[in-house]
Amino acid sequence: MRLGIEDSSFEEAYAPKTKRRKMTSYNHSTRGNPEGNSILQEDQPKLTAPPNSDNDSLNSSFGTVSSPPKKRKMFRNQKQLAKATQKYHSKKDTMYSDTDLSTLDQTDTPDSLSMISAINPVSDMSMQTTFSRMQRPMGRADVTMERAVQRARGQPDGAEKSFHRMASKGVQRYPTIEEVRESAEGVTDTSSNRSEGDSGTLMPPPAALQPMERRKSIRVKISRAASSAAGKLKGLKAKKNLNDSRTGVSAGKRRLEDSQAIETDESKKTKLKELPFKDRRKVRKMLKNNFNMIQRSKQIWDELRRHDVKEKRRSELCSELMTMVKGNMKELSFAHDTARVLQCLVQYGTPDKREEVFSELKDQMCVMAKSKYAKFIVKKFLVYGTKVHRNAVIKSFKGSVRKLIRHKEASDVVEFAYNEYAIAAQRLSLLEEFYGPSFMLFKTPDVKSLDQMLLVQPDKRDMILSNMKDALLPLIEKEVLKHTMVHRVFFEFFVYASDKMRTDMVESLRDCVIHMMHTRDGSRVAMYCFWYGTAKDRKVIIKSFKTHVVKICKEEHGHMVLLAMFDVVDDTKIVQKAVLEEMLKSLNEVATDQHGRKVLLYLLSPRDPHHFHPDIVRVLVEGDKNPHSKKDKAVRHRELLEFVSSQLLQYIVDNTRDMVLDNASMLLLLAILTHAIGDPSAAMKAMAKIAAEPFVAGSLDNMHIVEHSAGHMTLKRLIQNDRDRIQAGHTVLFSQVLLDTLTEGSLKSWAACNRGCFMLIFLLELDHPDITDRVITQLTGIRKALKKMTFKGAQILLQKLDALSGEYKL
Repeated sequence: MRLGIEDSSFEEAYAPKTKRRKMTSYNHSTRGNPEGNSILQEDQPKLTAPPNSDNDSLNSSFGTVSSPPKKRKMFRNQKQLAKATQKYHSKKDTMYSDTDLSTLDQTDTPDSLSMISAINPVSDMSMQTTFSRMQRPMGRADVTMERAVQRARGQPDGAEKSFHRMASKGVQRYPTIEEVRESAEGVTDTSSNRSEGDSGTLMPPPAALQPMERRKSIRVKISRAASSAAGKLKGLKAKKNLNDSRTGVSAGKRRLEDSQAIETDESKKTKLKELPFKDRRKVRKMLKNNFNMIQRSKQIWDELRRHDVKEKRRSELCSELMTMVKGNMKELSFAHDTARVLQCLVQYGTPDKREEVFSELKDQMCVMAKSKYAKFIVKKFLVYGTKVHRNAVIKSFKGSVRKLIRHKEASDVVEFAYNEYAIAAQRLSLLEEFYGPSFMLFKTPDVKSLDQMLLVQPDKRDMILSNMKDALLPLIEKEVLKHTMVHRVFFEFFVYASDKMRTDMVESLRDCVIHMMHTRDGSRVAMYCFWYGTAKDRKVIIKSFKTHVVKICKEEHGHMVLLAMFDVVDDTKIVQKAVLEEMLKSLNEVATDQHGRKVLLYLLSPRDPHHFHPDIVRVLVEGDKNPHSKKDKAVRHRELLEFVSSQLLQYIVDNTRDMVLDNASMLLLLAILTHAIGDPSAAMKAMAKIAAEPFVAGSLDNMHIVEHSAGHMTLKRLIQNDRDRIQAGHTVLFSQVLLDTLTEGSLKSWAACNRGCFMLIFLLELDHPDITDRVITQLTGIRKALKKMTFKGAQILLQKLDALSGEYKL
């Protein structure tokens, strides 16, 4: 019966592929079949953890190893099949003849297929057979009988004995599953897990539990090696492209870096990392091209830049330096240290050497202007170069101005050239790129500016302004709007654009107006934004002034924007809250500045010719025709004046002496007393107290206000101002407050000096009955003293008294 089953299994194993069927629901054990392949083992044999293991995760950690399929032989007739069967059984009998597995511990791990068969016999297959029969597809062979035979067969005879003999001779064995698990968990004593009868030598556990790897075919290894080599080549190419993109890097330096990247091993990198930072930087510098030349040129530069170097020595150093750097200037101009060397050579070199440097670098001017360090060499040519050099530098910018003005580094160079060294024609050449292609197309030699172009060809206005708008919109950035070139173009656009185009541009520009107010053209642009902006635009602009109001008041051109704002903004509440409150908090700082006083004077008396030049008034008048202001101008002015009057009057009280004795503050003081809404009695009394101080003629240590050059002028203006106050119907007059404050005999002491006599004359010329009567009363008996005095004021005062002698008894 056994022989029949084996023959059947052999026939099935060597049957054609079309007759074999693969079982899908059978879980193979690690035990092999010594009698050959059968229907149960058509799948590839797999090596897994022993089935008696309680940890299934080990099977997944070790992985699965599958052997390649074996090539099956095909037999043409029964004779060849019988011969192959006899050869197979003879080979099987000799295989298990001397094997004894009786003493083998079942937990030990074998190292041959026969040992696997002895240690792990086929488990009970009855349940699996029944389950497989239920799931077996129709038409597959019935293998129930074969499984039952394999279960009853057990271990081959002699397998345990043979394995025990090998173990007794000291054959090394593999650790068991429990020992592997304990080794992975860190248990060091693995000998206690072995059985007492185990005399074999336990192999040391591996350093770390590694899953069994599948053997890779030669094709896979070749493909992976090829992909790795391709990756390295791609990395080297990328590095080379990066080095090529660096301006000024030589080919020798790139080759050196590539060779270092390939040849440097881990030991060299470790040694470089162990060095201090300064040493590492020095090593890297030494690997660069022209290292020795760079070091020597820096030494020369260090001596050449000193101010105490003699002219002869400086000439020698320049000659040596020129010899060293000639031919390498393009590379040296982009480094932070060698760029300074070339700057010094341009500054201190002779005209011939400066010409040599320029001839080598003239093709790189536009590129150098974009460099963080090379741009200073371009500036040196503008400062120390000849007229030809400057023209060449400015000409190199042509065609790239719109890009350069937006560049962080190049914008400084273009701005410097435009403001300091460009003539009118060169400025136009730099600006005409913003006018668009239409201007370039229709420009003639006679046309030198945009207004001339629009005057000659007015039909091209809309086309040119449309191109200007497209060119200006990308320039609305914080860093770009600080340049005067941009301010000029924006100003010309607002001058010639229609109201609709102006309003659209204001909407785009309103958040950045504050960055343009430090120049003349920029302040005019800001004024146009207030004039032609809507109420919302004006509100946004005013809010952007927050924390910058005092600075704007003190700027030469920025304070003009505030004057235009006072003229046209109807929402006086937001002006008071956002601008005036912040300004009044630093009132002393504003009032002591020449431009800040203009802002305060405009609040007190707008467009007063005593304080504002006609040209300024003419500029401000342009905003009166704006289409967005609806409130009456007088109402707007009174609302702002009421808000600041009380604090301005209090400022006089707190700073009376400084204001009275300062010529610049005198006009502000008079304007406050004249136009401020409120009672000025406190301010007038504070000034009268200073005038009432004891007077000593000719005292230089503590000069009285009457003799002071600015003080006597202040008193004169205040006394003469009372005439206007009398006509306006004011009841509080400074002259009356002054006479009330002065002590008896003070007016007689004033008559001892020339300026004091004129103060008395001004009081008498007011023609106010009360004031004139009080003055003449205090001057009784001084006519004899006045006759003895020779200065002009005494003579005029005596004549004035003689004229009044008929009316008053003197």
